[in-house]
Amino acid sequence: MNTHTHDIIALKDLRVTCLVGIHPHERITPQPLVVQIKLYFPRKPGSFGKTLAESLDYSFACGDVAFLLEAAHFQLLETAVEAICATLLMPPPPDRLCIRPEAVEVSIQKPQALAGKSVPVVTVMRKADEMQYGVEHNDFGRVDILHENQDCGVYLLHIPAAGQIPAHIHKVMGEAELIMSRGLLLQGEAVDGGIAHFWPLEFIHQYDNPSQETRTILCVNRPKFDPADEIKVEQPQAWPDPRPHRKRFFGLEQNLKP
Repeated sequence: MNTHTHDIIALKDLRVTCLVGIHPHERITPQPLVVQIKLYFPRKPGSFGKTLAESLDYSFACGDVAFLLEAAHFQLLETAVEAICATLLMPPPPDRLCIRPEAVEVSIQKPQALAGKSVPVVTVMRKADEMQYGVEHNDFGRVDILHENQDCGVYLLHIPAAGQIPAHIHKVMGEAELIMSRGLLLQGEAVDGGIAHFWPLEFIHQYDNPSQETRTILCVNRPKFDPADEIKVEQPQAWPDPRPHRKRFFGLEQNLKP
C-alpha cells in the first residue's frame, strides 16, 4: 500500500490515557499511548471524498479508537492494534455514512514503558478482504463479532427499528458501549451519538429504538461476552442515572443520520 495506489486519510499522534500492560502497577494506574493511523482508500483522482458519505469522517475513527483503548484494558499492544484494525475495517453500519477502507495501518507507542530509555512501538497493516467477522443473532437483533482476545471482546450491536435491548445487568463482565448515531433511547431518554457509557457491575440499562432505521452500538466486554452474564431484570420504577458513567467520544456531526 502506498500513495501511488491509494488515497490516504491519516490520524497522527492520537493520545489516549488508559489502563494497558501486563505488570501489576499497569493494571491500576492509567498511562498514555500515542497512536498513528493510516486508512487506505481506492484512488479517485479529482473526485475523492466529494461528501463525507464518499469518504470517512476522521472524528468517528478517532472516537472509536479512543473508546476502544479506554474500554478494553489491553494487556498487550499487539492485541490492541489487532482490535483497532478490526474495528476500523468493519463494514460501515447502516446509521453511519461513510465508505469502508481497503486497508489500515496502525502503530501504537507506549512512551512510559521503559522509563525513557526507549519507546516501544507495535505496527501492523491489515486489509479489509482478510478480515473475518463472526455474526450472532439473539433476542434483540444481530451482533457482529469484530474481535475477541484474552482481554476482551469487541462487538457491533444492531438494534432494528422498533427494537429493544431489554433491561439487564452484568455481574461478571465489565461493559462499555459507544452509541454510533442519534436515534436511540437509553432508560427511556434520548441519547446522542458519540456518547459512551462505562457500566458498573449490576447497573440496570435498557435501549429502545423508536426510529425507522437500524441503530448500532459499539460494545466492549471484559472478558469477552458470556451469554450467561447477560441477566434480564424487571424494569425498575425509577431508572438509575447513567450520566455519572458517561463520556463523549465524538460530536454531533452533520453526517450522523437523523
